[in-house]
Amino acid sequence: MASKTAGLTNLLTELVAANVEFVLVGGLAAVAQGAPISTVDVDIVHARSEDNLDRLMTLLTALHAQYRGRLGADPLPPSRDALAGPGHSLFQTDLGPLDCLGAIEQGLDYAALVPRSVGIALGPGRVMVLGLETLIELKRQSSQRKDQLMLPALEATLARRK
Repeated sequence: MASKTAGLTNLLTELVAANVEFVLVGGLAAVAQGAPISTVDVDIVHARSEDNLDRLMTLLTALHAQYRGRLGADPLPPSRDALAGPGHSLFQTDLGPLDCLGAIEQGLDYAALVPRSVGIALGPGRVMVLGLETLIELKRQSSQRKDQLMLPALEATLARRK
C-alpha cells in the first residue's frame, strides 16, 4: 500500500503538471521543508486569475473532485464561483484530500504569499512552498490547538536549517 505522503505528492505533481499557479501551505509545506510532522491533505492557496481557475477546474474535474463533508448528500462538484473567492473549498479527489484556499489568515492571498515562499523541485517542475518563518508566524497567531502543538517541531526545524 502506498503511503499517504506519496499520494499527496502525486496530487502535487498533478497540480504542477496542469500548470496551476499555487503556493503550498499547511502541514505538507512544513514536511516539504523537513519538519517531522504528519498531515493528511494538501493545502494550497491558488491564484484566482481566470486562466488559472480554468486550469484548476480542468484538473479537479479530471480527478473527480467533490466537496468533502456532505454526509448523506449527493456529491457536489467543484464550484468555479467558490474557487474565485477568498474562501475555502475542501475536496476529496482520486489522489486524496485537497484544500483550495482563496486566502489564509490575515487575508493573505496568492500574490501576498509568493514573496514569502521558496521554490522546491518536484520532478521536472517546482512547487512554491510557504516559508517556515511565515508558517511559524501564522501558527503562533492561531488559536487552534493543533497549530499550537505543531509550533515546537516547526521552530526546531527552522533552527536546524539556520
